Amino acid sequence: MERSVRTVGRRHTGLLVVGAVMFAGALVAYVVTVLGHPHDLWAMSDLKVYRWGGLLARHSTSLYDKTTGGFAFTYAPVAAAIFACLSVFSMATLRWMMTVASLFSLVATVWLAWGALDYRRTSVRLGATFVVCAAALWTEPVQKTLWFGQINLILMLLVMADLRQDDGRWWKGVGVGIATGIKFTPAIFIAYLVVTRRFRAAAVSTATLLLTVAIGFLALPHESSEFWGDRLFLSPGRVGPIDWVGNQSLHGLLARLLGGENAAAPYWLGAALVVGAGGLWLAALASRRGRELTAIVTCGLTGLLVSPISWSHHWVWIAPLLVIAAHQMIRPLRQAWIWVAGGLALEALFAAWIFPVSHLPALPEGLIRTVPFGAHREQRWHGTELVIGNLYVLVGLLTLAGLALHAVRHRYVADRERAGAAHTDEAARHSV
Repeated sequence: MERSVRTVGRRHTGLLVVGAVMFAGALVAYVVTVLGHPHDLWAMSDLKVYRWGGLLARHSTSLYDKTTGGFAFTYAPVAAAIFACLSVFSMATLRWMMTVASLFSLVATVWLAWGALDYRRTSVRLGATFVVCAAALWTEPVQKTLWFGQINLILMLLVMADLRQDDGRWWKGVGVGIATGIKFTPAIFIAYLVVTRRFRAAAVSTATLLLTVAIGFLALPHESSEFWGDRLFLSPGRVGPIDWVGNQSLHGLLARLLGGENAAAPYWLGAALVVGAGGLWLAALASRRGRELTAIVTCGLTGLLVSPISWSHHWVWIAPLLVIAAHQMIRPLRQAWIWVAGGLALEALFAAWIFPVSHLPALPEGLIRTVPFGAHREQRWHGTELVIGNLYVLVGLLTLAGLALHAVRHRYVADRERAGAAHTDEAARHSV
């Protein structure tokens, strides 16, 4: 027994060491790549827009009528108020702050994901966290989030940490409400709280969202009136071309297939309703069966699909999806090989491969950028270009389809077991 305990302990320590080495290697590769291309990978164009929006907010200048470097501030006024506080820092300092915060958010989200799967031993959970983070760091969504200085990883942590709270805690829902107030994509999780009958948490999320709107009006009344009153938040096209390859949503896919935003609009609304309802049903079903992480990730993927704009760097939900795949690999060999293949395929399809794109040098890029894009060339795709250019959308739809098939199969097996049990009971009564 003592030898067995020591052996198990060494295995757990071994996993921690292997994970730490893998994550350190991934970080070193990232740092070396950034140092080799600082003007590209350290420019952080979106972070510059955040700081610029904060400066505009501090000086009471209209947020939504100006651009910098061809980019406009597109977030809600409360986000501008937050960025106004951060704009007191220099851009050089903000780069470090955002990078550290994003990397911390990635590690913390994956740590919480393993906890949702009931991994309690610290060394095992930390080792598994490092292994997945090493893989997730070199996916295109995470790389692009770091590249642009985006807040996607931070918002994902807000949502994950909030939903992992015990349902009895009165503040559950605050994180989802704050994330939604800053960026609309997390609004799907308020609907998730409703369909899983966590009505108090849904109410807290909604109240928190309304509070962020109120704070925006108090801090920036003119900008808030413009953003909400003039319904700027209902104009997705103002943040970029809907049909651009970077928009990996159903709306983007349909715009590329049908010849533009206007042609796609009526079909997108119907598709978004069907996929949204189906995704929320699958998430609620997984939650009822005690598979909370699967439910959260399913909801996240559904939100990405139905949102009018889901830039490729919004797909950071690939990180907890990799956790689910890694967890399923720890099964009998006859079942695990499917998940091993699936996990490797996910990593390969979402990986940040080093190759040149357009006028840029060889940089971490996704497979979706290996096809012609820009200047509406996406509307002329054919053959394999349609598959590669819509890769994230297709993977998301296939994932939901796989979950639906699993749910149907689970229901079929459960019905057969109930029928068998009923037949056995009936036979037993007749024998008596």
